Amino acid sequence: TGGLLIISKIEKFVEDHVNAYSFKSLGQVDYFSCINLVDGVVGNSSSGLTEVPSFRKGTINIGGRQEGRLYATSVINVEPTKEEIKKGLSKLYSDSFRAKLPSTENPYGSPGSASKIHKIVRDLELEGLLKKSFFQVNRIEA
Repeated sequence: TGGLLIISKIEKFVEDHVNAYSFKSLGQVDYFSCINLVDGVVGNSSSGLTEVPSFRKGTINIGGRQEGRLYATSVINVEPTKEEIKKGLSKLYSDSFRAKLPSTENPYGSPGSASKIHKIVRDLELEGLLKKSFFQVNRIEA
């Protein structure tokens, strides 16, 4: 709700600030490259919870859209108000918060998880597994 209004405000902010940029989508490689260059991520996207912690960067997670998900210690949850977002930014740039970022652990896994999972599945013993049975149901013509 209110997405178009937010986008127009972001576009206006970018127009007024030469060091501000806005992208609808960067694609995976450019997005990950960008995360490496920024101080933190602000928004309500799952990426701030699932991917950004692997880069040891802070996330300001706005609102309840990601409620019920796991959070790394690098995630700062704020309500969708100007005051709360300002508080989140202050925390993001605080020395105490920044000192904790290098020890951030991503609750969604570490790099190399896919190859580890592949090896486990590849080496599984499949003999004796219960196989699902299917029954042929005769179709009744109308």
